[in-house]
Amino acid sequence: MIARMDIGNIPLFAAITRRMAWLGDRQTVLAENVANANTPGYLEKDLKEPDFKTLVQGAPQGIQLAATNPAHLSGTAIAPRPDLIETTTDRTLNGNGVSIEAQMMKVSSNAADYALTATLYKEHIAMLKTALDNGSSG
Repeated sequence: MIARMDIGNIPLFAAITRRMAWLGDRQTVLAENVANANTPGYLEKDLKEPDFKTLVQGAPQGIQLAATNPAHLSGTAIAPRPDLIETTTDRTLNGNGVSIEAQMMKVSSNAADYALTATLYKEHIAMLKTALDNGSSG
């Protein structure tokens, strides 16, 4: 019988997976900025990059709701995104603070970071496969 290993339990792969998820979330925020480039009063946003301690500890858990009456439904609330920050310094006459040029630079940089992280993931998978293949052929 062959035992299966969950690579999500390996800290390096878990950290890479969280990094890729953060880059995906950031791409969504940047796309929203571009989509709202002409929306009056809209301020551009970005995600605060997680620090090493946050990556090691993993994603924050949901907030437990208080039930003060037996008829209340229990559940978890979606925590507000403390990593979502407004980055606007200049505004147009209609109050919009999105610079398309700056957003496109961020989108490009984010895509390059994602590609690098995906390559790192693939290379570590290949290295793990090589180590396992060499160990079983001996």
